[in-house]
Amino acid sequence: MKHANPKPSSKDQIKFFSATAFAAIIITVSYLIGVPHYFLGWMAFSVAAFSVAGNDAIQTVGTFIESKRKTHWVPKVVMLCGLLIVVHAYGWVHDNGEIHFERLKTFPEATEFNIFQLLAPIVLVIITRLKAPISTTFLILGLFGGSNIEKMLNKSFLGYGIAFLFAMAFWGTHAYFAKKEYMKGFEPKPKKEKKWAKLQWLSTAFLWIAWLLQDTANIAIFLPRKLSIYEFFAAISIIAFAIGMIILSNGGTIQEVVSEKSDIAYSKAATLVDIAYALVLLVFQKLSSIPMSTTWVFLGLLAGREIVLHLITKEDKPYLQTFRQVGKDVLLATMGITISLAIYFASSYVYPVQSASKSSIKSSIPAETTPFNESKPAGIK
Repeated sequence: MKHANPKPSSKDQIKFFSATAFAAIIITVSYLIGVPHYFLGWMAFSVAAFSVAGNDAIQTVGTFIESKRKTHWVPKVVMLCGLLIVVHAYGWVHDNGEIHFERLKTFPEATEFNIFQLLAPIVLVIITRLKAPISTTFLILGLFGGSNIEKMLNKSFLGYGIAFLFAMAFWGTHAYFAKKEYMKGFEPKPKKEKKWAKLQWLSTAFLWIAWLLQDTANIAIFLPRKLSIYEFFAAISIIAFAIGMIILSNGGTIQEVVSEKSDIAYSKAATLVDIAYALVLLVFQKLSSIPMSTTWVFLGLLAGREIVLHLITKEDKPYLQTFRQVGKDVLLATMGITISLAIYFASSYVYPVQSASKSSIKSSIPAETTPFNESKPAGIK
């Protein structure tokens, strides 16, 4: 059972790209005429909320959207936005006004922005529309990263590998004992599907929380590090509105990245993907505060899943075919990293003084000792 979102009409595409171009012009003109950077940051944050939510919808609520297409949008929005508010309210209180969950500890607070940083969310919106699963961490946070770039790359690629191996073990074990569920023509019994459909609400909530703890930093970088209560409510309202639009559009065009993957339309399959993905994210969150690309973790999970299911079932379809599709996703994600790095180096070349200033600020921040940052205590050489 597969679904697909209706292909956007030429009229829809014209409306979308016209609106995107208008947003880009507004931000550019505002930057050139000297609008205070505080307001420029909020403008970029608003676009980033839609672009990051739209791109990362395939990782967090993509499987949920795929198997809950017939469910009314209201309960879905209430659950996701409700958790969004609760999680960030806790973070805001616990971290004294900060909502990045310590992902930005090694990043200096951005009080000024260059045009590359402000337009990065626009680029992400366009790439998302083209159905490429690009890493929002690299495209947006990378422009603020400085010396963190290498650590972010290392952690993300390690995340892909660990997610791949974990998926091989997780689904290999499950398929060994429940092989019939992965054979061609299998359809779950209505009673069991109904039970798993209820459990999927819990697994989606679990994954949604894990993802928020990792990726909120990607858009919070545009905001003051400590938010007043009014700024907090404004930020959460913008993100909630973006999430609502994603739900109403059934994930948008990029939802096809999930829709084309074998049997994820069934609730049990989607629930297992959610649980496995959330567990990997939580492990990496505890391992290091350095931001990572959750896109690469998600693609590694899907790749490992499809390969092991092909090996166990001995069927080329849908698993081997799906692995080829995952390979295409990885290629697109790799192209995304290339684009992100190109924008980063262009930004560093055009604004060398700003980059040097950030490096100076970064050097004054105590380094965190993690597997991705081999800093040593003072006195040790």
